[in-house]
Amino acid sequence: MKPSNVKTSQWLQYNFLFFAEHILGEKWYQKAFGSTEKKLYREIEKYASEHPNTDNFRVIEYKKGEYTDPVKDDHCPIVFRGAASDWPCQGKWNFDYFKEKYGHEDVTLVNNPGLIKDTDQAYDVVKFSEYIDNMKQGSKRYLKFSRIVDEQSGLRQDFDYSWLRKFRPAGAQNDLNYFFMGGKNTMTPIHDGFAITIFVQIEGIKRWVFYPTNHRLFIGVRPRRYNYFYSDADPYKLDDPRYPLLKLAQRTEVLLYPGDVLYFPSLVWHQVENVTDSIGVAYKFATLKAGFTSSKMLFLCFLLATKPPLINTFLPWKKDILEYKKPGKAATA
Repeated sequence: MKPSNVKTSQWLQYNFLFFAEHILGEKWYQKAFGSTEKKLYREIEKYASEHPNTDNFRVIEYKKGEYTDPVKDDHCPIVFRGAASDWPCQGKWNFDYFKEKYGHEDVTLVNNPGLIKDTDQAYDVVKFSEYIDNMKQGSKRYLKFSRIVDEQSGLRQDFDYSWLRKFRPAGAQNDLNYFFMGGKNTMTPIHDGFAITIFVQIEGIKRWVFYPTNHRLFIGVRPRRYNYFYSDADPYKLDDPRYPLLKLAQRTEVLLYPGDVLYFPSLVWHQVENVTDSIGVAYKFATLKAGFTSSKMLFLCFLLATKPPLINTFLPWKKDILEYKKPGKAATA
């Protein structure tokens, strides 16, 4: 579905160029179509500036008591305030708890392209206690996509999976938990993922910035043959000359507090910032239908990804959505 403030002809041309870059790669694409793209962007900027966006994209919020079973939407994020407030993880999980009980465990710091800024190290392993000590001393390293919840059965018992699994449609693949712990002001830049995500905020406050799936045009997403997509645009720097259409993007934000649960569908763009020291868990699963519904173009590029290929990321016997490389090599995800 095209953005409401873009002509159909412009949207079709943009998608042709997007797919051409996916096939050709950035170097050959720029040689063949770089000038065409610049001309198209000027035309889109002029038209979109004169035609305000009317898409109904927003964060839907439900207060505690306004819901029982989960509610889903194919395009918009949904916040369930206080949904996990009485789960065992609330109040039990904190930084001291993990240092005391799991401090001896190794944790993986993932620095995949688009998921972290200002680093050339793809992968690192540290003791959990060391990570927590450094975080408390102001380190900006962010523990994300850790598999510790699935590796430690005792942690899984602190969640209400009977409620979480009500989000899963028939045919969903994978049933994975990703653990996030980060200090104040750590963040993950704008990105998406094929999986549907249910995020449980456990400790601290997170700010989520969302964009509609079809606004990849405005936020400057480029196809790089990964099985996810990202942008280096800063949502708060609307005058960045590298992203001339960013000011036209439809941005919406929400804060998550301990006990809140956030649902968002496949391929929705999001940036995540830790307003305070924070702990959270993302429960993820995927369906081909959800990806196709969100974006046919991104769905096609996902199927044709080579970093890694589909067979390594989606099939039900695979245990992980992300694939990590050894230290010193480029990461794929």
